[in-house]
Amino acid sequence: MRLAIDIGGTFTDAVAITDDGRVFTAKSSTTPSNLADGVINAIRALDITLEHVTSFIHGTTAGLNALLERRGANVALLTTKGFRDVYAIGRANRPELHNARYKRPMPLVQRPDIYEVNERKAADGSVLQPIRIEELVSLCKYSLANSYEAIAVCLLHSYIDPTHEREVRNILTEELDGVPIVLSSDVAPEWREYERTSTTVVSAYVAPIIGEYLLELEQRLKTEGIRSPVLVMQSNGGVVTADVAKRLPVQTLLSGPVGGTTAGVAINHALESANRDGLICIDMGGTSFDVSMVVNEEAQVELESSIDGHDLLFPSVAIHTVGAGGGSVAEVVAGGLRVGPRSAGAVPGPACYGRGGTEPTVTDANLLLGRLSINARLCGDLELDSAKAKQAVTAVGQKIHMETTALSEGIVKIADGNMANAIRELTVFRGLDPRDYALMAFGGAGPLHAVALAEELEISTVVVPAHAGVLSAWGMLQADYRVDLSASHSGLLGSLDPILLHSLSEKLSNDAKTTLSIEKTGVSSHEVSLAADLRYLGQEYTLTISIANFEEGWQEALKKNFDDAYLIRFGHCNEEETVEMVNLRVTLLGYIQRMDHESAKATQNSSPISREQSWSGNDWVDTPVYRRDSLSSDAPIDGPSMVLEPDATTYIPHGWQLRLHERGHLLITKSENREQ
Repeated sequence: MRLAIDIGGTFTDAVAITDDGRVFTAKSSTTPSNLADGVINAIRALDITLEHVTSFIHGTTAGLNALLERRGANVALLTTKGFRDVYAIGRANRPELHNARYKRPMPLVQRPDIYEVNERKAADGSVLQPIRIEELVSLCKYSLANSYEAIAVCLLHSYIDPTHEREVRNILTEELDGVPIVLSSDVAPEWREYERTSTTVVSAYVAPIIGEYLLELEQRLKTEGIRSPVLVMQSNGGVVTADVAKRLPVQTLLSGPVGGTTAGVAINHALESANRDGLICIDMGGTSFDVSMVVNEEAQVELESSIDGHDLLFPSVAIHTVGAGGGSVAEVVAGGLRVGPRSAGAVPGPACYGRGGTEPTVTDANLLLGRLSINARLCGDLELDSAKAKQAVTAVGQKIHMETTALSEGIVKIADGNMANAIRELTVFRGLDPRDYALMAFGGAGPLHAVALAEELEISTVVVPAHAGVLSAWGMLQADYRVDLSASHSGLLGSLDPILLHSLSEKLSNDAKTTLSIEKTGVSSHEVSLAADLRYLGQEYTLTISIANFEEGWQEALKKNFDDAYLIRFGHCNEEETVEMVNLRVTLLGYIQRMDHESAKATQNSSPISREQSWSGNDWVDTPVYRRDSLSSDAPIDGPSMVLEPDATTYIPHGWQLRLHERGHLLITKSENREQ
């Protein structure tokens, strides 16, 4: 049996799959004060024999929450003498160009906590100034000792030769007892001095938090009877052991959201023609709305990203997140209505939870519009209180003189608009047409809003996968082991030595196998792939292009592939321009046995369990309510209708039709008899 846990801002999800394909799911409230408590509660709710668990996979938000809430470690930064201000200066570009009130986030390390090391290497890795060991020892004794919880080390040109950084680490380890030391050559061995420094600082900032959390979790899992090793989801869509996650904590920051994208990759194969060119994956929980893409049967991975204004340099699944969840609070600001990004969270939660919340949320609005059934049970047994929801919404409506139903509809439409714009960020703004893709909705609230978003973006097919409310956890069970490594290797493409590149790729491959401890993982097979960061001569930024091999004609093939990729990305290319390489990349995948969804159970017919009233935008309409496990694959269901399951609700408006896929997925398309 394999078990996965995904911690969200509101709920913690658990999924277990037995060797014969049976699926067990459970939810519990997230416990922000101690995330491990919510994990244990979710595991206990599964009601399974824990001694049978052979693999435990975890997507943790411990590091991400620490970063967003600014409660990470007290960090010191060591850098090359003369480069103390690299981290503070950063880049001159401003993310919100037209926002006159934009302010850069406060740096995680202030200038008094940045120390200069008297050393220097040239751009080719040659030593210009050796490390003065006595000065470094003195710095440890009189400035660093007993003052910091973690140390970030980022020396100039260490991506070429990490020797000086490793010398510094050896000295710090001797002088500072047990303080985590993070090297830039370990977490981001690439050029771009500021981004490399920022990545190293963030990694050091969250290192003690993630290390302590994983250690506590391992101990508590053993107490519960789980003896299997703990695997941690990474931002790149693969898993690693907990030991690797402790050494490279920055790579776990997005480990929760990427589980849904990994599930999308697995489900993409089962959908066949229904998925069109791929999937737009949307995960709407109680706190946030995450968007990602599956294109050409692969998750879209980017090499640079930014979280809360902190630039990061490592491979991660491209995810755009906005504060638009079921718990997003509706409030009056400057005489107008604003929805999110502030969330009611798990405690007290939306007003309808009956846990003391008094502010209206998107969930409250959906309940009052009849799009969330009064028979729905969140987190397994949480009954919804429509009276409290109405009280909260009405109180805000009185401030702006709006009737309760109209205000509820307005709340939902504003949330839908925010989410539609988030989808455009990963599609329209990157040259992709959302109409070419199917929309896959999951998370507890995603299926409620999916069809409305499809209408807004002119998407013709909506997919609500089986176990939609806990899909990110299910997706973690589909993730392979993965290690990404890179090495700086610059030069004109036509003059690069293939023998030297082959030797470098072999070294990176062996390093990846060592990092993964592939002999101990028990994977059935593994694969190593190569890629290069390329650009036209004189340009700043690169595109990453796969390399098949270094056999005869490889440069010409790589040049053509780069030109083709450049044309797709930017709408033009220059086939006559010289191309240069910047980095060589290696990705190691250790394949696991896939755990597919169960086939849909055949039923005689799809009979509604009740009939309720939902708001259509003009009037209240009769809305049949179905249980998902009683749907028939033979008979489609027309909207308006609702489908209930233990961890999610799907709303199908008028003009759309639902049918059950053989794998248990819900496929929602426009009705053939839809009024024009």
